[in-house]
Amino acid sequence: MLQKIHDKITGWIAAIVIAPIFLAFIFWGINVGFGSVSYAAKVSTGDWPWWKPSPKVSSEEVRRAYQNQMAQYQQQLRKDVPPEMRAMVQENVLEAFIRNEILTQHSTNLGYRVSDAQVMKAYEEVPQFQVDGKFSAEAAKRLLETQGFSPAQFEAEQRRTLQISQLQNGLVLSSFVTPAELARARALQREQREASWMLIPAASFLAQSEPDDAAISAYYNKNKASFMTPDTVALKYLELKVDDIAAQVKVTDDALAAYYDSVKERYVEAEKRRGRHILIQVASDADDAAARKKAEEALAKVNAGGDFAKLAKEYSQDAGSAAQGGDLGWAERSYFVGPFADALFSMKPGEVRGPVRTQFGYHIIKLDEVKPGKQKTLQEARAEVEAEYRRQEAEKQFGERQEQLADKAFEHLDDLDAVAKEVSLPVHEIAEFTRDNGGAPFGKRDELISAVFENNDVLNGQNSRPVELAPGDVVVLHVTTRHEPQQKPLAEVRAQIVDTLRGQLASTAAHKTATELAEKLRSGGTTWSQAAAEHKFEVDGPKYVGRTESAMPTELRTALFAAPRPESGARYQAVPMGNGDAALLAFSGTRQDTSPEPAEDQQNRERELNIRIGTGEVMSYTRALRASANVTKNSKVFE
Repeated sequence: MLQKIHDKITGWIAAIVIAPIFLAFIFWGINVGFGSVSYAAKVSTGDWPWWKPSPKVSSEEVRRAYQNQMAQYQQQLRKDVPPEMRAMVQENVLEAFIRNEILTQHSTNLGYRVSDAQVMKAYEEVPQFQVDGKFSAEAAKRLLETQGFSPAQFEAEQRRTLQISQLQNGLVLSSFVTPAELARARALQREQREASWMLIPAASFLAQSEPDDAAISAYYNKNKASFMTPDTVALKYLELKVDDIAAQVKVTDDALAAYYDSVKERYVEAEKRRGRHILIQVASDADDAAARKKAEEALAKVNAGGDFAKLAKEYSQDAGSAAQGGDLGWAERSYFVGPFADALFSMKPGEVRGPVRTQFGYHIIKLDEVKPGKQKTLQEARAEVEAEYRRQEAEKQFGERQEQLADKAFEHLDDLDAVAKEVSLPVHEIAEFTRDNGGAPFGKRDELISAVFENNDVLNGQNSRPVELAPGDVVVLHVTTRHEPQQKPLAEVRAQIVDTLRGQLASTAAHKTATELAEKLRSGGTTWSQAAAEHKFEVDGPKYVGRTESAMPTELRTALFAAPRPESGARYQAVPMGNGDAALLAFSGTRQDTSPEPAEDQQNRERELNIRIGTGEVMSYTRALRASANVTKNSKVFE
């Protein structure tokens, strides 16, 4: 049954259901590894024959996925990943591979299989394997080879992934939502709640929120890692740009003439025509006959000797040209829509033609003048031709010079000045280049920051490899000095800490005030209007608010719809705001939207709930399989 359901999975439902299966590829890239010489875990389920050795999860795959994940974290954090985060990533990566092995064994036992055609379709749809939107076997082979894998190995992993997806899709598509659940979901989503709220700004408590020396010292000692000087280097660099090479290209008349002859078809001045028209617009199909009749009336007057310009001012509904007597100015054929261009560019000067129908309506067209197209001479096009020639010659040289730059940067690994002499490039300097923000003239360029701070050889004074800033623009970097992060003294950061603590104390005071007011309102010690008047807080409401409306701050709306409905009167609560302020919320009633729901909206809601329920069932199903599986982990896999 589930197999039949799977066979019918197509379109956006399949995309949503299958998407989680490819999470590993999206998360870690295609560089997940295949094959192994040792194991990260041994896994067997109740479906695995007891007499066979337990299948092994490849340690090579797991370590490679872990390393890729850590590289991403390090690039984002710009510092070493904390030990607790490393441990969490290790556990998550290993568990992901264990679950995949469990699902593979279970789906195989249930009889799920994937055809070669399905594997090839998935293989060809990998975005990294496409060139100009089409699958390229050569691109796929090349990319896989850079990762050390063959197409056959990757296809085998695709087969396993698709097989698991069959099981998961079957579970999702076999789930359903009852009419009662659907009605309840609609009621909850369309429910509106009546609320009033007053904002209690933390800023109003700043004056009495002064931290003492002990609090300042304690905060400093607890957050020393936040008070470090930036990781900074001084850099020299060489930059090779195709634009600079182009400016140095020697241009001779003979060379330019030869180049012009090879590309002169690109330097043809297109034929231009100057015409006029009278446009009668067609508002709808029903108006077509009337519009044509009016156009024919104008045409008859033109043919009877009437002045075209005057008739255009009288009849034409083209706001852009009517006042100019229908004059359209000089234009190439491509300026006009098809039927209009066909007519205008087949006419003789002085000829009138029409009515011509386009998507804009009916046109009466008159051709005034013609400028024939012509081949531009080299002299006429010299500026464009020379710029194009310089660029082409520079691009030819750029590849060779980039390779030379890479070779010399490696040959003189510790001496950028020697490289500069050999490749004839000036040495530039950056006095301060930081891990967090880079430095002028490049600004915060991740590729440069990574090339400097994530390579110990470069940090220790060796030349970097050429780093591409843009097509036709590469740099080689060389660190001259490094200033590693140093602890800033308390005196230097004291003012910053005081501002932070004052904000925290003020925020605490604002929330305390909100909490006390909520209690007084609940006990009858004050009223809503009295509290607002006494404290002069900004008040909004009462008003009915929906779950997705923006008329209410997000924090308040979340608290409002999480609160139980009041049995009588209003329900009061203090709500912390994301900016450090506090708010007092009064929840006083509810109402339901009883308007009929369009059939399409109901179908979409049912579809969404089915998928949500099905996804939850897949997760529960997988957890149950994991709990009953026999798993032995290799504790040294990440050592």
